[in-house]
Amino acid sequence: MGVLVLASIAAGFALWRRAVSDIPQVHRLADGTLASFAADTRLTPAQGFPVRREVSVDGEALLKVPVARRPMILHTPLLRIEVIRPSTLLVTARSRQAGEEVRVLNGEVIVGKRYASPYPARYDVHAGEMAMVNRTIDLMEKESIGAHSLARVRKWAKTLR
Repeated sequence: MGVLVLASIAAGFALWRRAVSDIPQVHRLADGTLASFAADTRLTPAQGFPVRREVSVDGEALLKVPVARRPMILHTPLLRIEVIRPSTLLVTARSRQAGEEVRVLNGEVIVGKRYASPYPARYDVHAGEMAMVNRTIDLMEKESIGAHSLARVRKWAKTLR
């Protein structure tokens, strides 16, 4: 009986420790941007950042971008995202996948394809909207964020304080 109790406690501790380590850390970039992302995400500021206010994202990152003299440019494998107002946004862009998206919780961004396409598209994306691209079919579109998705992003955004 004692062995069973000890095994249960050890298993519970291991699950708790894993859950705690899965919580993304919050990082502050040199321009004041707050970024939260998991360990498998690469968020790389450009050389000379914040003078050259550009960041590359490969993975999933939640960003809270403050006001600045110049817009922030986010580069993903498929998208160019220009943050033109103070904004909170979730970027999901993995280089091994054909699709990417950006969800805007608040603020405004301009989203365009980063690759050559016979159908270039640029969208002005506001709070409560998202832009998606699929390179396989060379399609980009903008739509409203669903309530469930918006709630998930808002919950995560609470960590950016």
